[in-house]
Amino acid sequence: MPSFGRTGLLLLLSLVIFSGIGYLWLPSYDMVEVEDKIEAPMKKWSPPTGQVKPAASCTCPAKSYDLAGSIPTANREDIQKRRAEEYKKHQARTSSILNTLLFAPSNSPLQYPIQGFTVRPLVPTLIPGLALHGVQRSSYKVSLQVTKGVLSLGNQSEAQSVEGGGKKLLILEKLSLEELNKLLAKVTYTLPVYHIHTGDLVHFSFELHEAVFPIAIRQPTVPVLFDIGTNISDQVTVTTKTFMRYKELKVLIRSLRQFYKDVVLIVADDSFTPEKITEENVLQYIMPGGQGWFAGRTLAVSQVTTKYFLWVDDDFLFTEKTKIEDLVEVMEATPELDVVGGSVSGNQFYFSIAYEEGDGVAGGCMDRKSDIKFQSLPNYPQCSIVNGVVNFFLARTDAVNRVRFDPKLKRVAHSEFFMDGLGQLMVASCGHVSIGHQPRGANAQYSQFRHPGKGDVQYKLQLHYYKNHLQCIHYG
Repeated sequence: MPSFGRTGLLLLLSLVIFSGIGYLWLPSYDMVEVEDKIEAPMKKWSPPTGQVKPAASCTCPAKSYDLAGSIPTANREDIQKRRAEEYKKHQARTSSILNTLLFAPSNSPLQYPIQGFTVRPLVPTLIPGLALHGVQRSSYKVSLQVTKGVLSLGNQSEAQSVEGGGKKLLILEKLSLEELNKLLAKVTYTLPVYHIHTGDLVHFSFELHEAVFPIAIRQPTVPVLFDIGTNISDQVTVTTKTFMRYKELKVLIRSLRQFYKDVVLIVADDSFTPEKITEENVLQYIMPGGQGWFAGRTLAVSQVTTKYFLWVDDDFLFTEKTKIEDLVEVMEATPELDVVGGSVSGNQFYFSIAYEEGDGVAGGCMDRKSDIKFQSLPNYPQCSIVNGVVNFFLARTDAVNRVRFDPKLKRVAHSEFFMDGLGQLMVASCGHVSIGHQPRGANAQYSQFRHPGKGDVQYKLQLHYYKNHLQCIHYG
């Protein structure tokens, strides 16, 4: 065989072999005819709403008071029934559709307001920011639906593009995306009934896309402002409650006048045998005898006409460290604060309150923790955020009047005011302003009322069970 023929044959065999090896290493593919592939129809997706998980029973701390056990067995069932009915009314009064948990859909062509859209009752208001983006269709159809209000277009001449104008469901359809967005820019919401504080949810849909956004409905409130004037007497009223301790009260007044001659002192007096106080700038309010600690506090604060009041006990003593101006400075620099406490003879006695609402049946769990504070107050490192303070504090008059001191509590009471105000009052404790405490003197008549009996403690526990809807409370 000629050499060329053998060489050609060898080359041919080599090509065949390498081609086979290459074929073995080639990746394999499934061949799909795209035109013949039929996708399953998508289901319309709606964003989930509601709670992340149902409310669970809370756990009572060790050594807690079992409040249900404080209720006499004979009428416990009736009390529990009334308590449950009252709690339902409380929930209906305080809950809001605006507390509904909402989720924003991903990759949605819908544009809508997610926060801050507020309307007045009975007033038609344009819904800002409604639009459809990023889609191309031969025609466009969207719908909006509400629960409490009605939806309309500002220009009723375009009614041929609208279904349901002036109703809870509004459907808009246009051939042009631009024209549809022009319609969406004219959609108004109206609450047809008067309500001062409620809300609604809008369901906004296009094809398989749906979004839900809130509308807050508010009647604007009228500001109530205090003129703080130019001096401390225009800003602060000192308040106290006295009971059969006129000797201590007179010492308190003398110490106050040593540093603040013109500041008004309001005295709520429920002594059984009242003595007239004739000091200048002292307003004495005589109460029926033995009305109690919180009844006196409520009366005193109700008569305050200044922006702030300073609460003191009738046996306290003003000193050079009792700088009311320093507490006012903290409050004025921190408008969100409602109460700022000082120290009594160097002791601040602040506390925090841990509270869980529970499942709504057995009741909540509360734990008062002494000497526990949160973060420091900005620009005032000597002050910290807390939940409750000692009996020496400066407070916003209007804020405290909204919570008030419960007159049912006669002798066993202090923390209870801050418990009632939890979530309503922003409280701080400051160590740089203090007041003194007079030496305790012998007063046999007063002492028999000073210390609460077992019945007073039991009554307070019963009050926590019903009024605060608690199942347990712990004092730490």
